[in-house]
Amino acid sequence: MSDDAAAPTETVEPHGATGLPYAAQELRTERLLLRPLNTGDLDDVHAYQKLKDVVRYLYWEVHDHEESAKHLRKRIAMNRLEKDGEGIVYAVELPDPDGGHGRVIGDMSVFLKSAAWGKFEIGWVFHPAFHGNGFASEAAEAILGLCFDTLGAHRVFAQLDARNEASARLCERIGMRQEALLRETEIFKGEWSDTAVYALLEQEWRSR
Repeated sequence: MSDDAAAPTETVEPHGATGLPYAAQELRTERLLLRPLNTGDLDDVHAYQKLKDVVRYLYWEVHDHEESAKHLRKRIAMNRLEKDGEGIVYAVELPDPDGGHGRVIGDMSVFLKSAAWGKFEIGWVFHPAFHGNGFASEAAEAILGLCFDTLGAHRVFAQLDARNEASARLCERIGMRQEALLRETEIFKGEWSDTAVYALLEQEWRSR
């Protein structure tokens, strides 16, 4: 064999998720704290759930305070991953540098889609007042780290309305690439909607 022959490509053996069951724990980044939601987050969460621009591409409408409280109770209960279909929703908190009460500026979700195939779906919602500071990318990177380094994910994906340009840019910033565009795949808020699918594989995460 000649010296300039290509080296064999390293293969990864198929595997399922390796870090289950998993109970939600705090995740810290340089500027943020990701933690399970609690009842004290209601006012901060409602501050962005009541905005039309925030819910434009979500499956629910603008929430009043009572609706946010009900929604929050459901999401607080989502704090463990073990079986397919289960999820965790993390509050994304911007800590007070002076040690006071931090503000919840958004939330990140992760759902176990297939334990046998190591497949997870992630999603996010952020208050627009905090856009443009890199907080969403920082939080999403932490969730990717959780999926690949702790939960043993093989594939992490996100599905979004194809018109949601801000979320598409976030997917690209964290290394995801668009795999599919499902044309007029559902009726969303009274009109046909295209769905974009973005994903990142374990070997791509490791090679960044």
